[in-house]
Amino acid sequence: MAATRDDVFFMFKSKRTRIEAEEDDFYQMFMKRNSRNSNENSQQIKAGITATVAVLENVKQRKDRAPDKQRNVEKLWWLEVYQKYSDEDFKSEMRLNRDTFNYILNEIHDQIVLTPTNLKPNPTPPHRQLGLTIYRLATGCSCNTLAALFGLSIPCVNEFFNKICRILVRKLYNQYVRLPETEAEWGAEVKGFLENYEFPCVGAWGGFHVYVNSNPKNYFSFKKRYSMTNLGLVGFNKRFLYAAVGAPGSTHDARLLKESSIYTAILNGDVMPDKVIRLSDFGEIPLVTIGDSAFPQYAWLLKMYNENTRDKQQKYFNKRLCGARVVTENAYGMLKGRWRFLYKKTECRLFNLRYIIMACIALHNICIDRSDPCQPRWRLEVEQLDLIEKPLSRAEDKEESSLNRMKISNWLWMDH
Repeated sequence: MAATRDDVFFMFKSKRTRIEAEEDDFYQMFMKRNSRNSNENSQQIKAGITATVAVLENVKQRKDRAPDKQRNVEKLWWLEVYQKYSDEDFKSEMRLNRDTFNYILNEIHDQIVLTPTNLKPNPTPPHRQLGLTIYRLATGCSCNTLAALFGLSIPCVNEFFNKICRILVRKLYNQYVRLPETEAEWGAEVKGFLENYEFPCVGAWGGFHVYVNSNPKNYFSFKKRYSMTNLGLVGFNKRFLYAAVGAPGSTHDARLLKESSIYTAILNGDVMPDKVIRLSDFGEIPLVTIGDSAFPQYAWLLKMYNENTRDKQQKYFNKRLCGARVVTENAYGMLKGRWRFLYKKTECRLFNLRYIIMACIALHNICIDRSDPCQPRWRLEVEQLDLIEKPLSRAEDKEESSLNRMKISNWLWMDH
């Protein structure tokens, strides 16, 4: 039976009612969900606002910047020393001559001059930067004292001090701390030791310690203190021919020598020339260095006989070798006596201390080269001091080392 018009209208009406009811249910469910989410979001927002307020209440108010400290630059202690002190008074304060100071200043001037800026139209001049560095090395005073004497802040003093030490090392260290290069220079070292210490060698090995303020375990030395150990090869006039700097205090001198760059170079024959010295009728010896009992025995490195020996000739040899080796103690005494920063417990970081020690060694050699403090004195004469070319072995050979030691011992005993 066909559907009438009223039946069709009823069907569409009921379907539309059903759809509207479903839409109403979906809308109500959607509104309930949004209401629940909005409640959660509002609670989170309230919690965030509460936490922010609590943080802001606990934050300390930033203090206003204090006014800059007024310094009368025209009446600084340093300007009085630099401009008005006599040469004698200047050396008494700075531990070096005015001429030496000006020479160093001219050598590094271009590296330390500062460019004026809008924030600092009058930067610290180079002479004041170098002056505070030299004065601290010479006296070992604190940064607070330097800040007052040189009219600078403590951070500026620290920055200038470390920067100048690095520049001194980079600019002057290789120029003044170097090994002899020519036959004449090696011959001068031999003559210098004969003239001053009556022993035929070209250098003396020795180690020295610089006490540190920190206490790493491997820096605890046999001196029962925390220190940084260093090794030096010293010439007849107390100049450093070579230096190995910055090893922990527990490092043995022999190990420090074997781990240094010069050790491999000597074994390869790249340092000392293959020359020998003729000792009258007692034979020939190569160019040798000397060291104490802590060092290994090589043909190019002589050490004493046993300290308990009863042989008079061996005792005499030990006495003369120790007399020549004392040049290292004199050099270290001069180094720490002039630059008192190394004598005290150093108040700086370990990686900065290495540059400071190298800067002091360079300054030590510069002062010697410009003043010549050693006085010559001769006692022994060598029949032929001219260096004679001859192939030599640099490897570890105790027999050859003992033979060279015996030749020198016989030669020294001749005029005893």
